Amino acid sequence: MPAARVISRAARGWRLATALVLVAVAVAAAQVWRAERQTAALRDEVAWLHTRLGDGRELIARQRREMAQVAGAVDRLARTTAALGERGAEARRLAHMAESRVETPALVNVAARLDGGGSVVSEDAGRALEELAWVDGQAAVASDSFAVLTVLLKDRGEDVSRGVPTLWPVRGLVTSPFGVRTSPYGEGREMHPGIDISAHYGMPVRAAGSGEVTFAGRDPGYGGLVVVAHGGKLDTLYAHLSALYVREGQRVHGGQAIGAVGATGRATGAHLHYEVRVAGAPVDPRRYLAK
Repeated sequence: MPAARVISRAARGWRLATALVLVAVAVAAAQVWRAERQTAALRDEVAWLHTRLGDGRELIARQRREMAQVAGAVDRLARTTAALGERGAEARRLAHMAESRVETPALVNVAARLDGGGSVVSEDAGRALEELAWVDGQAAVASDSFAVLTVLLKDRGEDVSRGVPTLWPVRGLVTSPFGVRTSPYGEGREMHPGIDISAHYGMPVRAAGSGEVTFAGRDPGYGGLVVVAHGGKLDTLYAHLSALYVREGQRVHGGQAIGAVGATGRATGAHLHYEVRVAGAPVDPRRYLAK
């Protein structure tokens, strides 16, 4: 009887142990199944994120290529506009007009950023925007120059046909250029309103361009003097002449002899003093004279 009880108790113990093992195995299997499902879901999400990342990278690469093309076009436009501005400035200098008052902006640094510190625009886009701002300013300057030049040319009309004084009135060395110099009479510094050209006494002096003689006579300082008006408020003066070959009101053409080199008036020796005046103000004759 005691042996039967021991055997019965042992059997119940084995059944309980077996049940516990089965329960543990079932719980472990459930956890493994749940973990596999979560792993599969994570794999799917990672694959989706990789796809999105690849699409984003492709989009960014395409946008960068497009911005590089835009930046290249802006560079070409900037070069063209700069050349246009230089030509406008050169035209102003040739016409003796004041420089444009339109302010040309410098390249603007585009540095807009998000709250988080990220840049709103790419480096290529920022550079393109900077250059476009500069091109806009250059275009404004060129537009101003050509607008004024157009009006100037319309106003001059037939005066332009009279001839710009580009010919050298006499060939020789320029012994005194235009601008501030030391007075040859020992009177300190003075403004020299023309150029002095060394030449032999009596050598013919020729009109630098076609025009009308507005003065031919004597002047206390200039001596024998001829003044030719070329139109557009542009005049040329030929001073210290020993002889005058023209008279007031006479039409002359470029290269025509109008006088002879001398040393009359306030002169230290035989030479030609040659001036160019625009609206009565002396300017450097070398702006007009051919090289």
